[in-house]
Amino acid sequence: MSVLGLARPDASSDAPSVRPTDPVGRRLLGWPTTRAAAAVVVLFAVSAALSDASVGRTALLAMLPFAALTAIVAAGQTLVVQQAGLDLSVAGGISLGALIVAKYGGPHHLGAALAVTLALAAALLAGLVSGLVITAFGLPPLVVTIAVNALLIGLVQYLSGGYSAQAPPVLTDFAVGRTAGVPNLVLVAVAVIALAQLALKTTVVGRRFELVGANPRAAHAAGIGTRRYIVSAYALSAVLAGGTGVLLAGFLRTTTLTAGDAYLLPSVAAVVLGGTALSGGRGSLTGTALGALFLGQLNQLVQTYTQTTAVQNIVQAVIIGVGIVVQLNLAARLRRRAVRRNPT
Repeated sequence: MSVLGLARPDASSDAPSVRPTDPVGRRLLGWPTTRAAAAVVVLFAVSAALSDASVGRTALLAMLPFAALTAIVAAGQTLVVQQAGLDLSVAGGISLGALIVAKYGGPHHLGAALAVTLALAAALLAGLVSGLVITAFGLPPLVVTIAVNALLIGLVQYLSGGYSAQAPPVLTDFAVGRTAGVPNLVLVAVAVIALAQLALKTTVVGRRFELVGANPRAAHAAGIGTRRYIVSAYALSAVLAGGTGVLLAGFLRTTTLTAGDAYLLPSVAAVVLGGTALSGGRGSLTGTALGALFLGQLNQLVQTYTQTTAVQNIVQAVIIGVGIVVQLNLAARLRRRAVRRNPT
């Protein structure tokens, strides 16, 4: 480990977990992003075989915006999981961001720009509260973020008075619009994932961030302030959740008080399906984005066969569960094999 606090080679999930002398196929499986990509390819192949309509242009254009929203909020969740935590307040953050921009974004109120700024600022404050309480008092992230989520939901109920709100037209036009035939929400998600991945993998701050998650003691011994990286993870997660709420409000046009509930579990599932280690340190935002795409297409495929919500939830839960177990088991087997081949 460098005195600069750069992450060890195995602290990054983009680094193979097997030696270069291993067969090419095994080396490729050592990359979590590759495993996530393989799962997406298999799912789309199965979708095409079972139902052409589920992979048609209309179906894809309907699915991709929701997958993009999942990818954005899951990107923030990835940063928290990299610090061996979990942010269960993203549902409240999404709902609050959606409500603020819808309720106050009209021309007779704050206007769209100020409303978006206010929504992101409110989300940032919530994330800072979560991170500071967790680091200052050593409380479990699950407990703290559940409490913060309750506060956010209470704030949503208070501000809304129990009524939904209409998103400003300028936001709606952007959220439902397309550029060169590609939904704008997809372009936003790609930009968020690309910038975050670039920052994590190519900057000293990003490498230190991964090291803090992988080995906090080593990071502290190297003179790295671990608390600020943990706090920043929750702050960024909250901002991305708030931003997701803003975009969701524009896409749906009318917000609901529970707009964020549907994105809580998918945000975690996308992270795990993408190969980010729950133990911290290892993480791949690209893999998370692929996990979000997997979930979006899975939902699309299930809906072609049944419109019964209960059946949809059961089928999706089983498939997601199997996918997560396969991803975790395969990653564990590859790590054990790498340790046996290279004990040092």
